[in-house]
Amino acid sequence: MLLNQNKIEISQLIESDRCAVFDLLQDKETMRFLGPRRPLTDQESEAWFINEQKAEHRFAFRSIETNEFIGFCGISLIDGELDFGYFLRRKFWGQGLAIIMCELAIAKLSYTIDFTQVNVFIASDNIASQKVAKKLGWKIKCAANNEFETGNLYLIQN
Repeated sequence: MLLNQNKIEISQLIESDRCAVFDLLQDKETMRFLGPRRPLTDQESEAWFINEQKAEHRFAFRSIETNEFIGFCGISLIDGELDFGYFLRRKFWGQGLAIIMCELAIAKLSYTIDFTQVNVFIASDNIASQKVAKKLGWKIKCAANNEFETGNLYLIQN
């Protein structure tokens, strides 16, 4: 199910994105289901930004029209496991961009990644991400939990 992908593009994270990335990482609602489940400090955000500049399998996304940073999508290593995730700045929520980001990232990664080995955890309270998974055709593999909440692991259908 490819949506109109003319809105956003996969991009490299650039230095001028720093303020927008901090905006994302320091927003209470955005971070509700991410990382430590709280806004990051300036020091944590800086470390995260520097680390993301080296990320091989997680991509920055930006508006084609304005070149503005929208969010991230892709794979990171969490506790020794490949984990697929996405996150958008709050001002871009509700526009269908998470679906486009996932489609683009999966297409790019599918040449080198076996998605049967990738975890996608979605918390039971994260209704928006459950809707994204459903629209993408992802199926629940099993119930799961982490140190913060219960939810499900999903199987990426690519």
